[in-house]
Amino acid sequence: MLNAETPRLKFALYGAHSSLGNAVLCELLSRQHEAVALINDFNSMTARPGLRTKAGDLFDPTSVSRSVAGMHGVICLFDSPSVPTAPDASVVGRPQDLYQAVSSLLSGMTDAGVQRLLLVADFNAHAEESELAAARQLIASHPLKWTLVDASTAGEDLSIEDFSDIDGLPSNDPRVQLRRIAAGLVDELERPQHLHQQIQFHF
Repeated sequence: MLNAETPRLKFALYGAHSSLGNAVLCELLSRQHEAVALINDFNSMTARPGLRTKAGDLFDPTSVSRSVAGMHGVICLFDSPSVPTAPDASVVGRPQDLYQAVSSLLSGMTDAGVQRLLLVADFNAHAEESELAAARQLIASHPLKWTLVDASTAGEDLSIEDFSDIDGLPSNDPRVQLRRIAAGLVDELERPQHLHQQIQFHF
């Protein structure tokens, strides 16, 4: 519940269709923030109070800038299978790896004047990829207020409705665990404690 000391904020979310993405949306809406899901298909998400949808290509700086303009922060769930991209990106051979995502976010958010970024990925899963070190180096030298979050998006099996009422569920239920991770992410957005750091959330 939003209290008198907590302002209503606007956050853009890449990866909204993942289970963690839906948990984050549920958490943001329950705190009366405005959530903007950046997706390819507007018909893939049910309208509800406080939730808007916009088009966005994570791997294009200009698209990022347009999509996140006016937001207080951006949450990027990089490993979500439904992270929005341009329809012809693979055809033209444009890179769509973690480095390109970081580069696009940093450039686009800077142009839009948005300062707060939570970049969520399973960094262990990317450990052997050559672009991971380059992505870390790029973001480490940037003045944006970023936080890296090591967590899994847990597929696309759960919807917002699955997270709306978790009272009475056992602590090891995936809905409870993902909602706790989502709460930790939103806590970090509301009251940053780990700027320019990497934090970890695991089941």
